Amino acid sequence: MSDTPAASVPRQDGSPAEPVVAPATGTADGRPWALVPDWLTNLAALGWRLVVVGLFAVVLLLICNALWTTTASIIVAAVVSAVFAPMVIRLRERGRSRNAAAGIVWAAAIGIIAGLLLILVLALLPTAVELAQSIQAGIDSVKAAWADLGLPPAVTTALQATFTAIRSVAGGMTGEIVSKAAEVVTILIIATFLLFFFLRDGDKAWLWVFQNVGDRKRDAITTAGDDALRKVGGYLRGTTILAAIMAATAFVFMWILNVPLAVPLALFVFLGTFIPYFGGIVATGAILLVAYAAQGPWTVVVLIVLFGIRNAFVGYGVRPQLYGRTVRIHPAVVLIALPAGFEVAGVIGLFAAVPVIAVVLTVWSSAVMLLEPEVQPVLPALVPPALDRAAQISWRLLVALGVIALVAAAAVLVPLVVLPVTAGLVGAATLVPVVHWLEGRGHGHVRASAIAVGGTVLIVIVVLGLTVVSLVDQASQIATTTTTGATSVSDSFGGQLQLGADAISQGTVALVRTLIGVGETLANLVVVALLGTLLAFYLLRDGAALWARSIVRVPSARRPEVDLAGTRAISVLGGYMIGTAAISFVGAASQWLIMVILGLPLALPVFVLSFLLCFIPYIGGFISTGIAFLIAVAVGSNEAILVMLIWTVVFNLVQGNVVSPLVYGKTVHLHPAIVLVAIPAAASVAGIMGMFIVVPALGVVSATWRTVMAILDDHAADLAGTATGVTPLPLDAGAGLRTPAEAAPG
Repeated sequence: MSDTPAASVPRQDGSPAEPVVAPATGTADGRPWALVPDWLTNLAALGWRLVVVGLFAVVLLLICNALWTTTASIIVAAVVSAVFAPMVIRLRERGRSRNAAAGIVWAAAIGIIAGLLLILVLALLPTAVELAQSIQAGIDSVKAAWADLGLPPAVTTALQATFTAIRSVAGGMTGEIVSKAAEVVTILIIATFLLFFFLRDGDKAWLWVFQNVGDRKRDAITTAGDDALRKVGGYLRGTTILAAIMAATAFVFMWILNVPLAVPLALFVFLGTFIPYFGGIVATGAILLVAYAAQGPWTVVVLIVLFGIRNAFVGYGVRPQLYGRTVRIHPAVVLIALPAGFEVAGVIGLFAAVPVIAVVLTVWSSAVMLLEPEVQPVLPALVPPALDRAAQISWRLLVALGVIALVAAAAVLVPLVVLPVTAGLVGAATLVPVVHWLEGRGHGHVRASAIAVGGTVLIVIVVLGLTVVSLVDQASQIATTTTTGATSVSDSFGGQLQLGADAISQGTVALVRTLIGVGETLANLVVVALLGTLLAFYLLRDGAALWARSIVRVPSARRPEVDLAGTRAISVLGGYMIGTAAISFVGAASQWLIMVILGLPLALPVFVLSFLLCFIPYIGGFISTGIAFLIAVAVGSNEAILVMLIWTVVFNLVQGNVVSPLVYGKTVHLHPAIVLVAIPAAASVAGIMGMFIVVPALGVVSATWRTVMAILDDHAADLAGTATGVTPLPLDAGAGLRTPAEAAPG
């Protein structure tokens, strides 16, 4: 990536060498390439860097779009945590522990947000069709009126476009939520769990990310981050209060003037206030159209006057007091950011555009300083050092992402190779303790390996048999009963929980398709299980010798650490699988026992389903207990429903807050937030199989990444990162994220 024919001079800060333009000879004007003008050389030097950085940004956007459930969950949790973070800080200052402060604020935040969502669901969504029809009636009335006035075609076209935009936005918010009910509910569930961990460990995660940055730069970026958090939190709190004021006054005006659908229109105003400029215009336009259709033009005139007085009072009196010194963004930037956010992320992009731009503008100068090299390299005059470093990082990351994509594509092309290898590795790692136990009882290594694998084969046969016989054959019945239970719950609330019922219906349809697919691909599963079993046996028998051969080319100074990393990876993988299998069996068995005692049907298939789903952290247990509860609602007595409700709540609280963090912290050494983010991402990439294997895979990465980085870094002084003068901080669930001061001895 050189800009001109040049010599390569290493940089003093250890970063990649930068071409330095050498004196040229052999041309009349003293330049090496007489036909290349200086302006073109400088433009190319600046251009390729901008292209690479832009391309990397585009790739990141594509990845975020492909992993939309994960991206949206993180955005929602981050935005909400910015609003409530000051409360956590105040509680800590008053002596509360991290867990206590985060738990108190998390409960309060969930209560407030759940209340707002419940109001929106109960009042807005059931009237979505009627609201759209009323807006259309208003549009038709206005069309008839302007037809009598004989307006010019240009004016008519402009009005038609405006009304069409109002109708599409008004229906788009509710329509998108209803059509993607399962996705919306999934995002909200994941964001709810993430919110607690953001509130508890967000500041530690920030320090962990920037642990290898110098003190001066780390302090600058931390100060900028705190400033961004304060501004965005203040903006969102102020906007929420302002939205409540706008919605309340709009409701009062419509109630006085007898405008129909006053409550859903007021809620529409509440949501629209979060979208600067456009949201208020669209919401006001919807109110005026409904009022015109129902009450006529004089009501519209009165509403316009009332809204004008209200807006003047709010604009000059309330708004400055609410926002104060929070987000200050030029209106032109906002007008550009809103359509860009809509193009990238739809309706969520409209709501998140201003907070995201505020964060970018707040941390921009500190981020540029973070990229500034300590020793300025020799660069073309038009190329800033920060841009050069960003480009150098970007193209290398693009290459790394390309390698990952190539490996993923190869795995997709040969699943009958990848799946057996994965099954063999997992099986061998899981059975290592069993082999050692058998060897301690006097069995030889080969015999112990054969016994362990043989016993595992019997267990796999039983599980596959139960899955096919009881689960696959009754998948449709489980789905039908679950959907019936969800509909019954919604009907008991007057049909106001139809969004949740739709989400469950969509989810059960997807589950049935997956289970039926298992039955249809039974032959492939048998092949995978057979090959995986044989590989597990050979890995148990000859794994040590194969590993010794594979690391023979590693430098002798690093070989012990590489060997230790491999041992850690096997231990992590085996420990996770054994622990998760035990927890899954106990949870599924207890659920089966309760269903049998209560006389509920489908106990055996739900037991098998629960055992399998509990291998998916957090989400799997939530789904399986939810299915059992809805079956009780559909066919059980009131006592059975109450018992299953208590069981569902207790099981998920214990598993989510005690068992799961303990297992993931002690076995795979992963923070629960990482687990929550990884599960939907893996589902987007590899479906349900990805949800099963992502956590143990990340555990292996967590156990080995420092060793891998040390091998790749041929300038590293040692394997612990002492070349940077900073000891890498662990990211685990047991100890949380530690600052350098907390990690120091004593």
